[in-house]
Amino acid sequence: MNTLDEQKGLIFNIQKFSIHDGHGIRTLIFMKGCPLKCAWCCNPESQSFSEDLMFVKTNCIGCRKCVRVCKQNAINSLTLESDKALCTVCGACTETCYANARKKVGKWATVDELVTEIEKDRIFYLNSNGGVTVGGGEPTSQPEFVRALLKECKRLNIHTAIETCGYGHWDRIGPVFDYVDQIFFDLKHLDDERHKAITGVSNRLILENAERVASLGKETTFRIPLVPDYNDTEENIAATGKFIKELGNLSGCIKVEILPYHRLGADKYMWLGKEYPLGKTKAPEKQNVQRYKDLLKSLGCNVVE
Repeated sequence: MNTLDEQKGLIFNIQKFSIHDGHGIRTLIFMKGCPLKCAWCCNPESQSFSEDLMFVKTNCIGCRKCVRVCKQNAINSLTLESDKALCTVCGACTETCYANARKKVGKWATVDELVTEIEKDRIFYLNSNGGVTVGGGEPTSQPEFVRALLKECKRLNIHTAIETCGYGHWDRIGPVFDYVDQIFFDLKHLDDERHKAITGVSNRLILENAERVASLGKETTFRIPLVPDYNDTEENIAATGKFIKELGNLSGCIKVEILPYHRLGADKYMWLGKEYPLGKTKAPEKQNVQRYKDLLKSLGCNVVE
């Protein structure tokens, strides 16, 4: 058995035929676990570093088979909600739920298993100059596994990309970028205290790593998630733009992209038994998005339209 058969990573989704997050048609591998807890996260199931269970109550037909198979007696027979203190995420309830109301989130996979899936769509990569993109969660939180996966993709001449928040000590996460062709790097807020308040961590490591990534000379897009009442101020966008422009001086292949906030992940919080942090926050107005794009352009940034 080789090391690619032995080394495992925790993923929560494989999305095929994506036309975003990199060139051409791509396969997206979503790694599970993230050191940040962004209030607007659209993939809350990606945050924990362990397997989770979702309960989509609107799918439930009330057969109560899940109650009968749960050895921990974690499912309330009346409400059918799970007691997370008792639940061991064994998955027995998901296996018996033919209505697909209960879903297990998270699967351990080897590099070989993922590459087998990736290679099934090689013809689409060849015809579109596409490839594989590893995101999450935060892929650099499983650095050895993700590096091995990307290395194998490069050995097979498959274009590679990564989506990252850039949080982690460089001696651990830096080697991941050895086998990356294209980088998408999030910048949530340039003010450290505000960054702590909305993500749970300092941005100091992130900004240091942004400089290191820019100096690699690889195709890099810095992404700004534009979230009303969290980071959508002219002061923050201008400061972020100036920072990115300086990074562009390190490399000629730096772009910036604004990602307007959306509510597509709101239901997932309910399915996980969590409260959605942003409540009734609405997507930013199109004119505001364009205004900030124009601001970034005026600062000399190469803005993705």
